[in-house]
Amino acid sequence: MKRYITLSTEVWPLANPFIIARNKRIEVPVVKLAINAGGFIAHGESTPSTRYGETPGSVVAQIKQIIPLLEEGLTRQSLQDILPAGAARNAVDSALWDLEAKTSNKPVSQLTGLSWPTQITTVQTISILSPEEMGREARLLKGFPMIKIKVNGERIIERIRAVHENLPDAKLLIDANESWNMEILKKVAPDLKALGVIFIEQPLPAGQDQELAEYNCPLPLGADESCHTRADLDYLKGKYDIINIKLDKAGGLTEAIALMKDARTAGFDIMVGCMLATSLGIAPGMFLATKADFTDLDAPALLAKDRKFGLTITQGSMSPLNPKLWGGTT
Repeated sequence: MKRYITLSTEVWPLANPFIIARNKRIEVPVVKLAINAGGFIAHGESTPSTRYGETPGSVVAQIKQIIPLLEEGLTRQSLQDILPAGAARNAVDSALWDLEAKTSNKPVSQLTGLSWPTQITTVQTISILSPEEMGREARLLKGFPMIKIKVNGERIIERIRAVHENLPDAKLLIDANESWNMEILKKVAPDLKALGVIFIEQPLPAGQDQELAEYNCPLPLGADESCHTRADLDYLKGKYDIINIKLDKAGGLTEAIALMKDARTAGFDIMVGCMLATSLGIAPGMFLATKADFTDLDAPALLAKDRKFGLTITQGSMSPLNPKLWGGTT
C-alpha cells in the first residue's frame, strides 16, 4: 500500500507563561506527521526539546531522511533501529500506531492490550513564580487531588508552603528539573515531607546523580531527565524509586510500552509525563497512563487553544480520549 507523507511544524500559544528551572515558554513548537494510505489518514505529533539538542528543524530533517522508507512501508519494529530515541522517532512511531489502528480496524487499545483511556486523573502544574503568586495559583486549583510544582534552587520551602496552605488536602509533587545539588536536597527534603509532598522529581542533573545511591531520602525520588529508554534502567536502580516515561524521550509508544514493562520488573513505580504539547501529542501516553502510578499529562490545559477533538481536564479528571483524535478505527 503506497503511503503519502505530509510533514509540518506548528506553533501553539500557551495560556500563561510556563516557567521551570531551565527556561520560560510562552508557546510550544511541535512537529506533526501525517500518513495517507489506502484512504486513511493517520497522525503523529512530537515536541522537540532543546534540553536534548533538538529543534523543530533538526527533527524535521531526521524524519525527511526516512520518508522514502516510510512511503514504501517502513514498520514500527524497523523504525526502532533506524532512528534513535527522541522526538523524531516519536512522531513517526505515533503516526504508525494510528495508521495500524485505522487499517486493521483495531483500536490502539486492542493492538497494545492496554485499556482505552476513559478515566485518567492527571496532576496540574504550577510554574515557578513568587511564593505569593504560587499561592494564588494554588487557590484556583481547589479540588485538584494532585499538584505538580516546578521549583529551582531558591525559596523552595516558601513556595511549597504557599501552595500547601492554599491546597492543604492536595498531594504535591516537586519537580526541580535538575536544578539542585545534594546539599539542597538534604536540607529541604524533611520539611517538604511535612508539607504534603509525596515525591521529588529529578533533583540533580542527569549524569551527576550518583550520590543518590548513598542517600536515604525521606521522600521517594523520581527520574525524568535521567530516564529515556530501557537502556537507562540499570543505572537508575538504587538511585530512584520512580521513573517518568515521556514519549518524546523514549522515541514513541513502542519503546515506552517496553520501558514500562521492564521498569515494573525492576521494581520502579511509573509516572507517565509529557512535554508541552497538544492533545494529539499526549494521546498515545494516555494508554500508558491506564497502568501508571502517577500521570502528568496536563499539557492541553496549559494551551491557549487546542486541536479539534482535544481533551478537557476538570479538576484533574481528563475527558475520555476521542478516537477521532488518535488511535481509533475511524
